Amino acid sequence: MKTLIKGFTLSFAFICAPLWAEPSAILFKNVNVFDGTHEQLKRNYSVLIEDELITQVSAKNIKVNDSVTVIDGKGKTLMPGLIESHGHLSIIDKLSNLKHHYTWVDIGNRMVPMAESWLMDGFTTVRDMGGPSMGMMRSINSGVILGPRIYPSGALLSQTSGHADIRERSDRHVTLANVHDEHMERLGYVRVADGVDAVLTATRENLRNGATQIKIMAGGGNGSEFDPIDSMQYLPEEIEAAVKAARDWDTYVAAHLFYPAQMHRFIDAGGMSLEHAPAIDKAVMKKIVKKGVFLSMQMNGLSTELRDSPFNPPYAREGIIAIQKDSKNFATLVKKYKPKMVFATDALGDVDTQTKQRRFELFERARVFGNFEALKSATSVGGELMLLTGKRNPYKKGKLGVIEKGAYADLLLVDGNPLKDISVLGGYPKWIEAPAPKPVDTIQVIMKGGVIYKNTL
Repeated sequence: MKTLIKGFTLSFAFICAPLWAEPSAILFKNVNVFDGTHEQLKRNYSVLIEDELITQVSAKNIKVNDSVTVIDGKGKTLMPGLIESHGHLSIIDKLSNLKHHYTWVDIGNRMVPMAESWLMDGFTTVRDMGGPSMGMMRSINSGVILGPRIYPSGALLSQTSGHADIRERSDRHVTLANVHDEHMERLGYVRVADGVDAVLTATRENLRNGATQIKIMAGGGNGSEFDPIDSMQYLPEEIEAAVKAARDWDTYVAAHLFYPAQMHRFIDAGGMSLEHAPAIDKAVMKKIVKKGVFLSMQMNGLSTELRDSPFNPPYAREGIIAIQKDSKNFATLVKKYKPKMVFATDALGDVDTQTKQRRFELFERARVFGNFEALKSATSVGGELMLLTGKRNPYKKGKLGVIEKGAYADLLLVDGNPLKDISVLGGYPKWIEAPAPKPVDTIQVIMKGGVIYKNTL
């Protein structure tokens, strides 16, 4: 196996591409293609990559000259790189550690292996839904570190007493006390903003810093102690302010929420992506299908693995049990109405913790909805969501999540058929009690933008 790197020819059995690697012309032949949209594999196809993009997809042999690297897939599956639509690449440990113990040096050092771990699990794109990941995006795009494409949201926007108001009861309010000394705000994880003017300022600040979309907290949650999960958060005019400011930059707003009343308020204000939304009902489901709103729900949130986890804080377990009970119709509604549902993990914590969670999510999603729906959510539907960023899209040359002419050459070569066996992508039936993660050996080639980052052929 050979590839071209800066004019040199390098033979290897396995390599994470050097940071000076450049895309070149590569031909995959004798591969069975899952294109991200169709349930049936396209047998014995050839796919040509030139620079960053796919330039030919053919059932016939593609003739190339000697300068093109040829990879014989020998009947393996070629598929789009996976897309995580609700990740947190900068939440690299427990929130309590981030809040009380870590500086930017601690966080930055842990973000580098985090980014690489996502890429090495076959995730070539991550929509980061809260946290200071803009710098990591710039570092990856410029070749300083290895990692996936990143669509960053920036600081989580929250009202006072909202889901991202993570102060202790004894902490001063950053605005009311006129003392901006909240550590997580200084690091860029959260921003408490009340009223139309403050929400406009916070939204515009995130966009100025490089956010590709905006994330607000429109409801409570189990991961915070002082906001009831059913609480309505942000008034309609505050949500509309964020939506208008985002639209002015040709992008959109996503919202953390759980219950129908929260969803109606957010959608009616112009929101385009429901984050979580497990207790969605028929009326909301019909509305999002009609309006083309995306649904970003992690199935691990409805699992017994989460309910029985010994790591849940004492105040969270009761809420988890309640929301799981209130969400018993979620899968039935999704199967009936077929919304634009993307792959999401909402994984938090260190590299091993996030790796276990995303591999369990692959398994659980395939178990509930079938392999094809799980794969489609993590490829073509996720790619469609990335396009909502309009002119703020940092990757404008091609589509993501599909194998077709003109799409980005973000590809996996898999030994096996993930439409039949999700474990070939790392899907695993355990989460909390899963063993320490090992490389997914059946993912033999990982390519992003025409560059090979893993090859074990």
